[in-house]
Amino acid sequence: MLQTVAIIGATGLQGGSVLNALYGAGKYKLIAITRNISSESAKAIKKKHPGVELSEANINDVESLTKAFRGADTVFGITQFFQPDVLKNVESGDLDAEYKQGKNIVDAAIAAGVKNMIYSSLPSMKAFSSGKYAGVLHFEGKKKVENYLLSKVDKICGAVVYLGFYMENYVDFSRISPGDKETVEFTLPLPATTQLPLVDTANDAGGVVAYILDHFDDFIGKGLEISSGYYEAQEMVKAFHEVTGKPARYVQIPLSALHSEELGQMFKGIEEFGYFNGNTGFLEVNKKMDYKHTTPVDFWKNRGWTGPS
Repeated sequence: MLQTVAIIGATGLQGGSVLNALYGAGKYKLIAITRNISSESAKAIKKKHPGVELSEANINDVESLTKAFRGADTVFGITQFFQPDVLKNVESGDLDAEYKQGKNIVDAAIAAGVKNMIYSSLPSMKAFSSGKYAGVLHFEGKKKVENYLLSKVDKICGAVVYLGFYMENYVDFSRISPGDKETVEFTLPLPATTQLPLVDTANDAGGVVAYILDHFDDFIGKGLEISSGYYEAQEMVKAFHEVTGKPARYVQIPLSALHSEELGQMFKGIEEFGYFNGNTGFLEVNKKMDYKHTTPVDFWKNRGWTGPS
């Protein structure tokens, strides 16, 4: 009998990557969880992945999630801080808005009798900075969900993935040089020498989750970093030029350009302590996998270039 996997956020970047990888493996029954099964993105799933079951559920509603999870052996769970309903609640003073959504996923999975759950988490920047950067809520909320999931070991087996810095961010933080109107400038509020664990989310998140499913007992109660390695900004720029032939450079922008205390603290914390606080142990597991992670050159070859988004 095929293992049934329910995927939260199947129309998004991470969930979509998991859906693509597991569908391609051909050995899973898949349930794509979406807020609106009539949306264009949900319809696209049905067209691209015939046989995938679409199930409608709201991450704020435990009952709807429980219903959607019925019959699943494993749930892939993800929460998103930067979405309107979470941000609205945070602005109203509810700093646990993202955590509550993640807790709903865990509680619903337990209520539905799901055996295993993989959650996409992040470390606590508050913890590894000794409280200096306590306001990076999208790190803190995910870590609280992770802790809650792993505390329920008597009811559900949990495993965790930690995605590195999205390579896709280099597209989002890019512009055409205002000076020569030709050079592509990649802009982040970090020194050029900052090493970041980079991940091509669309391609690699799903591949690693598939690996975990095949070796789940090895990852119960543990976390696995998903990144192809640690790279400086100039390495991404060099790879871009190598693939596209377009002139490019890296420009460090001021933190004030972000207009966000949340992101400002995040980048300060990354610069001072590292994205994962220098913990590359999980990356060593990555290297042992029978899976080739996407390099910066691969990313630009796969992505192409249509200009800044």
